[in-house]
Amino acid sequence: MTEREVEELILLKGKVEKLLGNYAGILKQLEEERSKRKEVEGLLNEKEKDYNKLEKKYSKLQLSGAIKGDEESTRVARKRINKLVREIDNCIALLNNI
Repeated sequence: MTEREVEELILLKGKVEKLLGNYAGILKQLEEERSKRKEVEGLLNEKEKDYNKLEKKYSKLQLSGAIKGDEESTRVARKRINKLVREIDNCIALLNNI
């Protein structure tokens, strides 16, 4: 092997080692990002649960306001009840078709 070929092999080896180092660094970053993503997904799920609880609570408050006689709450409660009745009618119709 000539001296030039040896030098080229040494340069190539250095480049390969640099690439392997970069690859290892990127894998580490990827793992960190995956960990962060899992954290964020957990927080998102928690917030969605909180949102659903608040939404249910709000619906109950609207219905309780309708019972008290508030005109707007009564209208909202009637709309909700009508929607529920339509959904029940649709379910019954689907069951009759089976």
